[in-house]
Amino acid sequence: MNNKLKIKIKTSFFAALMAVLMISCKKEQTSYTFKGKIDGAADGTKVFLKIVQQDMFATVLSPEFITDSTIIKNGKFEFSGKIPEAKLYLLVINSKKTPEKPGMPLFQPSIPVFLENSDVELEADLDNIPLGDRLLQEGNFSYNNIEVSGSKSHELYLNYFDGVKLFDEKSSALFDKEYLPYLNPVKGSVKQPISKGVAIVTKIEDNQEKRKAYVSGFIKENINNMVGLFIAQQELSKFSVEELEKLEASITAEQKKTLTGKNLIAKISDAKSIAPGAPYIDLPFTDAAGNAVKISDYAGKGKYVMLEFWASWCHPCRADIPHLKEVYELYHPEGFEIISVSMDQDKQAWLKAVKEEKIPWLQVSDLQAFTGDLAKKYQIRGIPTCILLDPSGKIVTRNMRGSFMDKKLIDLYGNHFGKNF
Repeated sequence: MNNKLKIKIKTSFFAALMAVLMISCKKEQTSYTFKGKIDGAADGTKVFLKIVQQDMFATVLSPEFITDSTIIKNGKFEFSGKIPEAKLYLLVINSKKTPEKPGMPLFQPSIPVFLENSDVELEADLDNIPLGDRLLQEGNFSYNNIEVSGSKSHELYLNYFDGVKLFDEKSSALFDKEYLPYLNPVKGSVKQPISKGVAIVTKIEDNQEKRKAYVSGFIKENINNMVGLFIAQQELSKFSVEELEKLEASITAEQKKTLTGKNLIAKISDAKSIAPGAPYIDLPFTDAAGNAVKISDYAGKGKYVMLEFWASWCHPCRADIPHLKEVYELYHPEGFEIISVSMDQDKQAWLKAVKEEKIPWLQVSDLQAFTGDLAKKYQIRGIPTCILLDPSGKIVTRNMRGSFMDKKLIDLYGNHFGKNF
């Protein structure tokens, strides 16, 4: 081999080696810039960054999660800073002055963006940015005409979002276009048979199971990154105690040291207390006659027991009562029990409603509404909520209303609806 060729080979090898060393020694970026261009936004419009917690509802409606703000100038905005790990933020453009409908919250154009310590850019037209209320409705938010670049975490989140959105859109369509019209028929029309409602919720539950399989697969593949940990935290309420324990065991020691990992571990602990498979939480109440009552007086005694959380002022709760009476009459002889737990604070309003509705099963309350141990320990954030306990006192499901209840009772006891089915 001649000397010139040897020199060329050595030079090429040295250059390649230096390139590898330079790449390997390159420091990871420790800060971020987030630049955006919002066509149609007026100069001076305020822009906020909100850190997204597990509950998107609270993030959208509450100002307490704001971490930074700026204003738009010449259609552009810019944020910069450092974050310890990639996190989902909500970009809120404060451009709306009045609510879409009188009496409704003022929802602003909002975009979830997964930020990391990198240079992130966003482009959108103000008129194409969905309002925040879309984030509270399954399948209604869209990233169409919104471009985000520079964040690998956001790319991964968007891939997940695109996949799960298909299931959410189907669920929303089934609920809005089939189930709600079944529950609330057009005035003057005949209500359809119970079998129709059961058929609809069967489709909804099938779709939910497919969605759960997709989400579980994504989490399993991404449990080693912030996006996977965040999605896991968002979806905890969909899992049983057994599934939550498996999820907890899959989190690596390294991820457990991160802020998101630590938060996820804490949330899993909370979720396990009220997930399917968890034992009921015993609490003291007073019945309508003023007697002291505990859940343990009835639960875990060899019968299925439904805890129905309601209130005198809750119109949907009271609208459910006629069907609950029908179900109770048919299935109580089979051993099915109902305990209505009032979320009222006004004792007289509670007792008046019980008398008006002529409810035949046990009525109890602690009269602390959403401020006491009841709401906290059972994680009751809205009513009506109906929780089914199995004969040993373990939670079966937290979705025990309407046709979902009918389907479950038929599964457990057989069909006793007769001609109404």
